[in-house]
Amino acid sequence: MDLDEYSRHLDGFGDALHAVDGAWEVYASDLMGTSQVAEDCVTLREAMLTLGDEQRFEGLLETGYFPHASRQRRLAWLAFVQEMIDRSVARATERSCEHYAKCQPLFLGAPALFDRIRRRDAGGSKDFELIEDAAVSSIEDSEVYDVGTGFAKLAPQLAPSIPAWARRTYPDAPLWIRLDPSRHYRAEPRQLLLEAAVVPANPAWLKTLALFAETSTFAHYQLLGSLAEEGLDAYRDFAIRGVRRLEARAQRREADYLSMIIEELPAADASNGLMVGRCIHLDTRAPMGTAMTEARLQHLDLAINVYTEGDRALRMSNTLQTGKSQPATYRTHLLRIEDVPFPAVFVFAEMFFKSRFLVGEWRGGVLPGS
Repeated sequence: MDLDEYSRHLDGFGDALHAVDGAWEVYASDLMGTSQVAEDCVTLREAMLTLGDEQRFEGLLETGYFPHASRQRRLAWLAFVQEMIDRSVARATERSCEHYAKCQPLFLGAPALFDRIRRRDAGGSKDFELIEDAAVSSIEDSEVYDVGTGFAKLAPQLAPSIPAWARRTYPDAPLWIRLDPSRHYRAEPRQLLLEAAVVPANPAWLKTLALFAETSTFAHYQLLGSLAEEGLDAYRDFAIRGVRRLEARAQRREADYLSMIIEELPAADASNGLMVGRCIHLDTRAPMGTAMTEARLQHLDLAINVYTEGDRALRMSNTLQTGKSQPATYRTHLLRIEDVPFPAVFVFAEMFFKSRFLVGEWRGGVLPGS
């Protein structure tokens, strides 16, 4: 087996892992001794083990995975499985961001949903990214949705607590969500075991939307990874959640039009080759001087920007300050809600972004004392 064959087999194993919802512990253990192709892949991987592999996976040897094999063979299995997981995540992320099409599993299983894709305006073209929330029904506010002819799941980057909170808090607001187009289940799938989401209280709104026409403002917050300088919360966001910075840019193009974009960026060196930025975009027709409590958003979007290969480093080398940053390799919207109060952005940010520390820094910069 050569490296090209190894890569092709990783694609196949990664897709099979995706089909079992990423439950690698059982799937990978079942491959050992039953799949000659997997054994051949591990043999090649064993020949390429490095000191870095040993340092990375040594701790996992204590877990007991892949027993009855030599230490080197177990390390090779762990390295192979990690590369399988990385490949599965990368391919699944790309599929989950594809524009909706009738040939995808979701619409083959529930063809009527294709007519419930969001239209950009009344009678206009479809966006091929979002589906009317009213067309489906969440099972116990989880990521599993009843789609009439079976079941689907939310895009994995969207926590189920977010649309659940949105529909409870703003029941009359138009709402659209991103269902994963690569999945349709005949029987109800198992739900993820998640911690209960605690929705933060709205801060006190004292500011006005005081940007003059044709002006903008920019903020940039970065984690240094220093426990001594930044404290435990910031270090946890850096070391465990992998967050690196938060950028926010607001611009008033007209006297009665203000838009804002906020993007949270993770580390650029993840082993799966992806840098998935989490992005909020919003706009309002509230004129300068309007109290936030009185302003209403025309729309608020949650989206992901996926950067791969060289795009990762290019994005980290620039910012949103000028309004132009490195374009994402691919992206998709996860949720859209319309006609809600301006303060909703802070609640969505706390639920959607991974770093509570950076969100707190940004909120404090916008609303000192909040």
